[in-house]
Amino acid sequence: MKVSIRGCKTTDVKAHFPQKDIWCYTGYTYETDLIEDSRARCEVTDEMLSMIDVLVDGEFHEEEKNISLRFRGSENQRLIDLPKTKRQKKIILLEI
Repeated sequence: MKVSIRGCKTTDVKAHFPQKDIWCYTGYTYETDLIEDSRARCEVTDEMLSMIDVLVDGEFHEEEKNISLRFRGSENQRLIDLPKTKRQKKIILLEI
């Protein structure tokens, strides 16, 4: 199963626009919900993660809301550089 964006497969987006980064916002936490066995994982999780450049993880917490943060809504959320994270086998945050 491939994920489609307006009739275009995600893998095609990378081929046609290699300079574009693919971002994914999730309420899940990378290490505990997306890598480890959990209810958030399914048969296409690893394939989907392989297509993502930046993962914004963590639930939005109203009590940690901060409108000055770039690309996220609350202090607990992280901008994870997935290609570097996979290569280095540890969480690497996106430097912006």
